[in-house]
Amino acid sequence: MKKTEHWEVLKLAAQCIIPRLDIEKFHQENEYKDEMIKLTESGIGGFCIFGGNCDLVEKATSYLQSLAEIPLIFAADFENGLSMRLDDGTAFPHAMALGIADDAKLTEEIATAIAKEAKDIGVHWNLAPVCDINSNPRNPIINIRSFGQTSEIVSKHILAYIKGTQAENVAATAKHFPGHGNTTIDSHIELPIIDCSLSELFENEIIPFRAAIESNVKSIMVGHLLVKSIDESKPASLSEKVIKLHIREKLGFDGLVLTDALDMKSVSQKYSPSELLLLALSAGNDILLMPENPIDAISIVEQAIEKSEELREQVISSVRKILSLKRFCGLIPSFAKNETKLNTWMKHTNLALRVAIKSIKSDIAESDLPIDSSKQYAAFSIIQNDYDMQAASRFFTMLAQATENDCDYGYLDTNISDEDTQKLVENIENAEFLIFAIFSKGRAYQGSIEISDKINNIIEKISNGRKKYVIIFGYPHFAKELECGNIIYCYSDSFPSIAAAIMKLTGRELPENY
Repeated sequence: MKKTEHWEVLKLAAQCIIPRLDIEKFHQENEYKDEMIKLTESGIGGFCIFGGNCDLVEKATSYLQSLAEIPLIFAADFENGLSMRLDDGTAFPHAMALGIADDAKLTEEIATAIAKEAKDIGVHWNLAPVCDINSNPRNPIINIRSFGQTSEIVSKHILAYIKGTQAENVAATAKHFPGHGNTTIDSHIELPIIDCSLSELFENEIIPFRAAIESNVKSIMVGHLLVKSIDESKPASLSEKVIKLHIREKLGFDGLVLTDALDMKSVSQKYSPSELLLLALSAGNDILLMPENPIDAISIVEQAIEKSEELREQVISSVRKILSLKRFCGLIPSFAKNETKLNTWMKHTNLALRVAIKSIKSDIAESDLPIDSSKQYAAFSIIQNDYDMQAASRFFTMLAQATENDCDYGYLDTNISDEDTQKLVENIENAEFLIFAIFSKGRAYQGSIEISDKINNIIEKISNGRKKYVIIFGYPHFAKELECGNIIYCYSDSFPSIAAAIMKLTGRELPENY
């Protein structure tokens, strides 16, 4: 084979791979930065962004773009805003909160705002919306990322999200085909099994994906799910029956199909790197997302298409779609840098707060709100793990700013001993009422969203018969297990949702012109 022909094969293979890009490592570790530069010069299709802040992301995307012969496309999971993956950017309420607010126009506005902020930092592909129906209330990874519990509400809002995203020439992604909602297992950890009939799938879980296809969504992400009614031997992400038969032939989708991240344990622990990549490629995926070793992955795909004319033709077709997506995003014929527009981002913050206020639900009697500013109170954040500390601290700070009462604050988790609980009771004996903020949501590799039975005992012992208010920041499923009333449901732990809950508690309202 001539050197020029080999180079063409290498570029074909590289375009189909989107590796992970850790922004902080890129700026701090020269060896890692050199590896990302090498991938760029090899013709990699793009990168999936994680970590850092908007300024660091913009610097990394601009620098790597300047080195790329074929413009890169940068992707990210910005489902409810840039802050889902970065340290800044506008934080919008989660999808479940938008479903509760049930205003498709607002969902579209939010998607547009996210797309504008993403473009400002060089990201042109949002791996959203989540099209999964939250059909299993014990789902540990989807829950508040889903717009709701029915195909109707999910379809309504994913259509608005796709419209708002792609109106800005940012690609949207319908995920996780054929539906990750009816599972009790996090596919980051192990392989979930979908055990329902094909007719049940098409009558429920697949409806939002069909709607997304009809709305011209640019890409579909296939989940690491064993869907027994379609393919009992391989996960959906590695199955020809799922991709070639159902997505391509039966649903008629001709856009980009990509795997969920290939470094997830549900598949990375089951298959060798080479086997995993070849199965994903043979199944008909256009994009192999985040393989564990992208440099090796290019070589594996390169060798595969050199040996198989059929695979080579398939990859050529995939690359045409990838280049078409880059044209849609305005990356081809040339990369155009967008300048951050601070005034626009301020409008996004206002929008986020308005939606958060609209999505809040409460079973507290009007006579019990706002909280009495003349009385001393105590407030506690009940957290699942250390990841919730930032949101819990933000809650305390904002609550202190919004009230003039004398108050005590503290963090709780289910590991608190009876002795420590008793000490808390003694320390807050002057508090006339209590506020409990519960932080619980699905999180990758967490495995469960359940809250211990100890929570009821902790709340009851600490409140000791006094009036209490409970705020659920995140998934509301376990609320029925709480032996108390006076609950505010936020469906999100984002900054605007915390602000909206405090406004509800303290009786504050937005100005008319906000």
